Amino acid sequence: MVDIREKVEEDRGILKKIQLLIPGYAGYRRREDIRIADNLLRIQLADKLKLARQDVESCRRVLVENYETKHLEKIGSLSAQFQRLEGDLRHAEQGYSGISPALQIKEAELNKLYEFDYSMASLIESIREEVNSLKTVVNTNPEKIPENITKIRQMLDDFDQTFKRRIKFITGTEV
Repeated sequence: MVDIREKVEEDRGILKKIQLLIPGYAGYRRREDIRIADNLLRIQLADKLKLARQDVESCRRVLVENYETKHLEKIGSLSAQFQRLEGDLRHAEQGYSGISPALQIKEAELNKLYEFDYSMASLIESIREEVNSLKTVVNTNPEKIPENITKIRQMLDDFDQTFKRRIKFITGTEV
């Protein structure tokens, strides 16, 4: 995975480079760049969750087409869980946000947020692999659907817990 922080630094225009030379403003500029990178990564993660949700919804359509209604409710509930997490991630707290915000997050803390995001990215890749397994099971052995759904739910719960720890870290309520 490309370090988005490096990409943001590479894409600095001349004005931003000048801002880095101004005493008292350079730290703000660096933190703002990290915040932007963090936001970009979370948007990408939300997009990956959306793709996985769409695959789950395609599984649901296959079940309907095959008149396999036994697991429709479970898959629908799973899709809703994906959608909630996707929205939570897409609209999450962005960390440092200005020269004098009510909640200041320092550069080292922003890097910690990036580590949370990396953990979430790894979880999403595992979730997507399990969703691919669900797609196979839906087409070949529908009786194993509950087993796959249980695995995916647990992975989504792990993702949600990591995300909640991230929010607690941002707000300073993590113990």
